Amino acid sequence: MLSIMLFSLLSHVGASEEATIVPHFGTGFDEVVIADFNDDLSDPRDLEFHPGSSRSDELWIVNRATDSVTIIHDTGTGQQWSEHREDSNRNHFMEEVSAIAFGAYHNEFDVQFATAQESRNTFNGQGNPNNFMGPALWPSSLNHFAVENQNNGNGLLGSHIDMLHESPYGMGIAHDSDNAYWYNDGYYGELVYYDFQSDHDTGEDDHADGIVRRYTDILLTRASGVPGHMVLDKDSGILYIADAGANRVLWVNTEDTNYNTQNIMNDNTRLEPLAEYSRITDVEWGVLDTELSRPSGIALDGDRLFVSQNGNGQIIAYDLTTDGKSATEADTVQTSAISIMGLEIGPAGHLYYVDNGRDEVIRMDPYSDRDTDGVIDEEDNCPLVANTNQENHDSDDWGDVCDEDDDADGILDVDDNCAFGVLSWTPSKATDHDMDGCADDSEDSDDDNDGIADIVDKCAKGELNWTSWEYTDYDEDGCRDSDEDFDDDDDRICDATDFDEFCTPSSAVTDLCPKSALYFISTPSNDVDRDGCEDLVEDNDDDNDGASDLIDDCPTTMGNSSGTLIGCLDTDGDSYADTVDEFPQESSQWSDRDGDGFGDDIAGYQADYCPDIAGTSTEDVFGCPDADADGWADIGDSFPNDSTQYFDEDLDGFGDTPTGNFPDGCLGLFGLSIEQRFGCPDADSDGWDDALDAFPNDPNEWLDTDKDGVGDNSDAFPNDPNEWLDTDKDGVGDNSDAFPMDASVYLASDNSLLFSLLGIAGVVIVGITLVGAVLINRRRNQNSFVNIGGQGDGLSIVDPVTRAYPPLPPEGLPPGWTIEQWAWYGEEYLRNR
Repeated sequence: MLSIMLFSLLSHVGASEEATIVPHFGTGFDEVVIADFNDDLSDPRDLEFHPGSSRSDELWIVNRATDSVTIIHDTGTGQQWSEHREDSNRNHFMEEVSAIAFGAYHNEFDVQFATAQESRNTFNGQGNPNNFMGPALWPSSLNHFAVENQNNGNGLLGSHIDMLHESPYGMGIAHDSDNAYWYNDGYYGELVYYDFQSDHDTGEDDHADGIVRRYTDILLTRASGVPGHMVLDKDSGILYIADAGANRVLWVNTEDTNYNTQNIMNDNTRLEPLAEYSRITDVEWGVLDTELSRPSGIALDGDRLFVSQNGNGQIIAYDLTTDGKSATEADTVQTSAISIMGLEIGPAGHLYYVDNGRDEVIRMDPYSDRDTDGVIDEEDNCPLVANTNQENHDSDDWGDVCDEDDDADGILDVDDNCAFGVLSWTPSKATDHDMDGCADDSEDSDDDNDGIADIVDKCAKGELNWTSWEYTDYDEDGCRDSDEDFDDDDDRICDATDFDEFCTPSSAVTDLCPKSALYFISTPSNDVDRDGCEDLVEDNDDDNDGASDLIDDCPTTMGNSSGTLIGCLDTDGDSYADTVDEFPQESSQWSDRDGDGFGDDIAGYQADYCPDIAGTSTEDVFGCPDADADGWADIGDSFPNDSTQYFDEDLDGFGDTPTGNFPDGCLGLFGLSIEQRFGCPDADSDGWDDALDAFPNDPNEWLDTDKDGVGDNSDAFPNDPNEWLDTDKDGVGDNSDAFPMDASVYLASDNSLLFSLLGIAGVVIVGITLVGAVLINRRRNQNSFVNIGGQGDGLSIVDPVTRAYPPLPPEGLPPGWTIEQWAWYGEEYLRNR
């Protein structure tokens, strides 16, 4: 395949820089010969790619001289090959063929196609013209086209599948839908609509179902031998026609429904039976462009229309408006064609055209040299900027004049301070701190780009996006004052309190004069308080305690005292300097007149209640005398000399502390007892707690060990409940002594013995009787009781020994006596009383 390089006229003949580059043209293009006479091309006039998905690289070319079709297979590839087909009845059905258009798919015939014939029907000069000519319909199946009915004597007319005959000199054809086509009738100069409807099968001749409509308003002009091709935009319904004889391009709205129809079945132009033959008028149409040079070929790609001009070999590209009824010229290119005709959009969007003068089909391979530097865009490392010598510092795909990163370091030249710097490195914070495109270790003398050379920059890899000068870097050390330099005046005192003397995070004083003279370096001798202010010229408070040196009693020692001394150390913050504060760690006290360690301020901590008398009390009050050292002030201590007691709530002289000396056994109850318990009530004042005194009203008695009602102090037998008198002092109790008045005789009387025995027996009887009574009472489910020696509602047990006894005293039986004892000893009791 031969390749010829040509250029877009718009790009090289006065085109503006803003002109649109048409991709099909580029700024230049190669012309590649796809087919020529070697492929049996002979007076080719039109071409079209097969629309089938499996045959899309199959190019069909119609040849006028041989009434034939050349089919190019695998078009434009290394496997390209061609075949030439001629139908046996081509001298009528394809006589003087001028155009081809693929149409609808057919199950048997594959995609059908139609052809236009620039002929009046002479059978290639074998007969007189009779105008019985028009569009023919063919199968594209390679098993049918130019294969069926080929001179086999069966009387069938080759492989054509339909034909209608109302248009001699057919100059162009375009598919509409199904088996309907638009036709450029060069003989009558009209646009004609042909609908074959159902085909009549290969070689047949029934055309009676044909529909023919003549659009007589659309006047077309034939240029002999130059087809006027057509193309339909099936999206908008606009049909575009190359009107070769009138040097213009027309558009027709095929979807316009506001038209008039006239039946012309009797018109002499009808040459065969038809289903419909009519005239259409008043359809919408217009002129797209004029003053062309025999427009011939026409092709549509989206909203861009291409028209070839047979008169000058040029191709014009139009940008169509949305409605498709007007357009602007986008670009024009000059081809090498001698006689350009049909146009087609092929694979990859390339333009193909027929050069009838050379019997060739040409493919246009666009390229671009938009910068006009003599290097085509495909090879130009700067296709938009002239780069004649193709300089390329980093040897990448882009030349230096258009490479946004000439050293390929990832930093765009606009931001790269070393745009043509060292190669083969990748900037990062570690290698290019300021990311300015200059390698820190070899190219960059100011790594943070602050204007201070690294050799003197104390923050050589410091903060970015700033420039050092007196208002941003007072000491011009390369460290930004606002966030990087912690000693702006370089006086060795840090600007903030959270940095130490080396200006690293810590705690230290703050430089109160961060912009001191740059010659000044703080030392204890010239800056006592190390506040960063030079004492002689800047600091009127050398110890920085807020008190001017003029009134500060401690001018070189920081302090906040404001009492008797000003500006001295005041640890507890009570305004009194530590040197005069008796309590330097306690803010609520500062004076101690009596020196006992307790402050004089009554409202302060551990206030001294005896401020002028030294004391050690701490329990009830602080600082008062405490003789017994028990913590309780003498003035409030009920026992000031007894350290084990201090409080006597009931004021009976006995302390309330249970573990102390003489603890009060009856707290809250006045009492003077001293026996058994202290401080309890003692009605008979015998020293015994009434609660423990057997005789609380007898000051002479308090114990009754044998519980016989006679106090131990008067009971001759304190451990014998049956004896308490020994009148004759013979050691035998009167109750047991037969001769209680005679110390020489002490045997017990019979009566006494009998009494003793009866007493024992009585106890037994009483016990038995009680048990019986309980059982009886349980059986009767009633309450009763036993009354011994008295009257009652229950069962009475009476002494079995009948004996008269002396009258009872007014107060009744003596305590602890029984009636039996009274019977025997009552007389003596009364006598003793």
